[in-house]
Amino acid sequence: MSMMQDANSNEDVQQTSRTSSRSRSPSSSPDSSPRQRYQGEGQQIQMQMQQCSNALPLQLQQMENAMPMQMQQLPPPPVSFGRPKGYGKGVSKGKGKGTHSFRDDDDIEATRVTTVEPQPEEEVLSSGPLSISTRLEYTSLKKDEMHNVFGLVSLQAAEAAQLESDAAEIDQRTPVDVVCVLDVSSSMSGRKIQLLKDAVAFVIGEMQPSDRLSIVSFNHLGQRLSPLKKMTQEGKDVSQQTAMRLIASGGTSIASVLDCGIAVMEQRRQRNPVGAVFLLTDGQDSTSRDQIQQLVGRARAAHCSVYAFGFGEDHDTAILNAIAESAQTPFTYVERLDTIRNVFAGAVNGLMSVAAQGIELRIMPEIGCTLAAIHTPFTHTSNDDGSAVVLIPDAFEGERRDIVIELRVPAASVEGSVALLSTSAKYLAVREQATIQTPQTYLHAQRTSTAEPEGEPDAEVVEQRQRVEVTTALESAIAQGEQGHFDKAQEVLAKSADVLRQSRAQTNVSRALLAEVQDAQDRLKDERAWRHGGQAEVTNAMCMHKQQRCTTTDESVSAFQKCSKSLYANSRQKAAISRSSMY
Repeated sequence: MSMMQDANSNEDVQQTSRTSSRSRSPSSSPDSSPRQRYQGEGQQIQMQMQQCSNALPLQLQQMENAMPMQMQQLPPPPVSFGRPKGYGKGVSKGKGKGTHSFRDDDDIEATRVTTVEPQPEEEVLSSGPLSISTRLEYTSLKKDEMHNVFGLVSLQAAEAAQLESDAAEIDQRTPVDVVCVLDVSSSMSGRKIQLLKDAVAFVIGEMQPSDRLSIVSFNHLGQRLSPLKKMTQEGKDVSQQTAMRLIASGGTSIASVLDCGIAVMEQRRQRNPVGAVFLLTDGQDSTSRDQIQQLVGRARAAHCSVYAFGFGEDHDTAILNAIAESAQTPFTYVERLDTIRNVFAGAVNGLMSVAAQGIELRIMPEIGCTLAAIHTPFTHTSNDDGSAVVLIPDAFEGERRDIVIELRVPAASVEGSVALLSTSAKYLAVREQATIQTPQTYLHAQRTSTAEPEGEPDAEVVEQRQRVEVTTALESAIAQGEQGHFDKAQEVLAKSADVLRQSRAQTNVSRALLAEVQDAQDRLKDERAWRHGGQAEVTNAMCMHKQQRCTTTDESVSAFQKCSKSLYANSRQKAAISRSSMY
């Protein structure tokens, strides 16, 4: 008898849901914008769920399954993941793949797909989207003396071509797989959750049918709300509806939800050439650095990057920075909450502009010369023959990677042009899906009999030395701030600012770096300033200059004229941020 009553009750819920779906709200009228339509549908759904949950709290899931025809394309029930008993010593179990079973990603076109299985050796080409250049601090060196000099090895990715049509844009752009891992804990309620929904809606609108998106939400549990879905119109509708249903409640568990998000990427049956996990949170967490290393290692093995976004001043900056450092991506602090849409616009369009992956930059000193130091955040190894290899995960269109080197140059017996080192790069050209091995590029010096180096130091070498020195100063100041030693942090920053002011080479880069240091002084003046966004902003600046990459051009609120972010955003990112601002 009880089973019959439950069945009748379910039918009543379904009939009620169908009846209420037939009446259109003004926001779902044919003339309304997509954004208004999705918000209207989201509000209508939440109202229906609340009404039914008041009367039938145990039947809420059945009500969702009985949604009207326009909701039949909703994603499958979310897969939940909480911390298992004894979780503290690591996230993954068994083979390191977590505890999830997904493998239900949408298929992608054969011409676009990158299969997980190894591919046969491809032809190696000699030219592609990256070019290499070298510069020496002083081009003339006295021949009969030994010198310690600074040099610069730069990788420059070609800027995106100006395309005449949307069809050409779709054809040329690199398809991406993105997993949005979104904090929906109780601290995200109100304005924050609505701004987040708007940001995700814009990202979905930017995507093309060849792209795929998955949405994972988390509080004290992680839930995969949708699998990797192709961004066809149908896929966009499903993803928009999923985003609009986000509701803030509960606590924060970063490690468990990263495990869930990375598992989505690990278990792809096919993959687009570029993949990333976007982690956004506004809360504190107790995730350990060992867990972070393990999680980021899994992401790297799954051919995807991890980007961390701190939303508001109360997030756990130390954890998010540790993720960014391990993933070799920039940490982004969203100080002004209403800029989150611009941040996501810049981040996803940066991914869409990836020109090269798996870059191996080889630096070989010529006979007699030795590499004294290599200044780069990227992994580098030294070989027995004196050469070094720098491993750079990827490069966006128009992006530059500068490796500052210190070189010991022996005395010479002859005058004239002498090669001090050679450099080359091997990488995957993403759009062409071809391996590129560049020819050797040489760094030369003119050996002379003059007593001193001639002329002014090279401006670009000076700029990049300044960038490295400021990054080091910011790192040191952050470490002092974390220990509460604000007087020592001020000493470090004051010294860095004095060096920049006294430099004879005053350029746009040096002025931007000085403003960054001055802002850091303001944010490290005391405990209150440090805890109320200071740590996050200084960490954001340090990561940006270290990686030479950012996700937005929106500067934070500051008493100083900051302009660093425009140095690193490429043209595709800037165009997307402009569209987002008008959205």
